[in-house]
Amino acid sequence: MAAVPRPAATVILVRDGEAGLEVWLMERNRSVGFMASAWVFPGGRVDPEDAERPAVGGDFSKVPRAFWVAAVRELEEEAKLRLGGDAYDLGRLRHWAHWITPEAEVRRYDTHFFLALLQPGEEPEIDGGEAVDGRWFRPADAVEQSFAGRLLLAPPTVRCLQELAAWQHSSGLQQAERRILPICPRFLIDGEEVFVLLPGDPAFPAEQAVEPPTRFPIRGWSNEALKALVSRG
Repeated sequence: MAAVPRPAATVILVRDGEAGLEVWLMERNRSVGFMASAWVFPGGRVDPEDAERPAVGGDFSKVPRAFWVAAVRELEEEAKLRLGGDAYDLGRLRHWAHWITPEAEVRRYDTHFFLALLQPGEEPEIDGGEAVDGRWFRPADAVEQSFAGRLLLAPPTVRCLQELAAWQHSSGLQQAERRILPICPRFLIDGEEVFVLLPGDPAFPAEQAVEPPTRFPIRGWSNEALKALVSRG
C-alpha cells in the first residue's frame, strides 16, 4: 500500500538582479536525511499549528490556508526572511506549482510551491543547520549546471526553474496565467541515462498533460541514489 503523502510547502524566492531574474537556492547539509547535498527552495512540512497562526491575505479557494502559512514560516526558519509583521503576509505569495512524490517512494510529500518577490532591503540568509550554503542563480544557469552534473537539483526544482527561465524580469510573474496540475513524476532508464517523465510525455500518457518539456535528464546524483529513484518511481 502506498504511503500517504505528508503536506508540505515551499517558497520560490525571486529578485531582479543585474543580469536579470534570479532565484534563491540553498544547499542542504549532507548529513540530513532527505535530499542531502541537493540545492532546494526553502520549504518543509506543514505543521498542525499552521492553520491557526496569525496571517493576513492569501486565496484559500484552491489551496488550504495551512499550506500558505507553512510556506512563509519555513522561509523565515530556513532563510531568516519574514514576510509580514506580527502576522504573516500571505498576500505576497503566488501559488505556482503542485507536486506529489511517486507512490512507490517510502517518504512521500504533497507539496505546494509558492512564488514570492524579494523587496528592497530584504536579503535571505542560510540557517547554518539544514542548509550550508545559499546563492542567487539565474534560472537558466541553474538548469544548465544541473544537466551538466554540477548542481544537484530535484525534479520539481528543475521544472520550476525551466518555467522561470522564460522571464527576464519579475514584472508580470505575479499576474501570469498558470494552469496548475498536480504532478506525480515517473522515471525512465534509456541506455546510460535516467530521465524524469511528466504527465503527457509519450512514455507517460495522461488525460491532464502538462506543458512541454515533459522529459529531462537527472545528473549529478550518485548511482545508488539514481537506482533508488528509479526503483521507487
